[in-house]
Amino acid sequence: MFNFFEEIKKELCFSGQDDYQCVFIGGTVLYVEGHKGLVKLSNELVMFKTKKKILSVSGTNLKLKVLSKTTLSITGDIEHIEVN
Repeated sequence: MFNFFEEIKKELCFSGQDDYQCVFIGGTVLYVEGHKGLVKLSNELVMFKTKKKILSVSGTNLKLKVLSKTTLSITGDIEHIEVN
């Protein structure tokens, strides 16, 4: 059966075989499955942990739209995503 979101993740995901999955859409929305908690939250920087890495999202007017146990969504003018 065709799963639209799975197909989008295959096309737009930059996380490969990691322990998390990300979809980055149009420079304004980042959707993440598999986060393990926030490290830092501000209008210019959102940092969060995954099982093995820390992701940093920088930009302007950043907002945390969704935060659940394993899923988060960030909106705003996302300028840079760094994986450490």
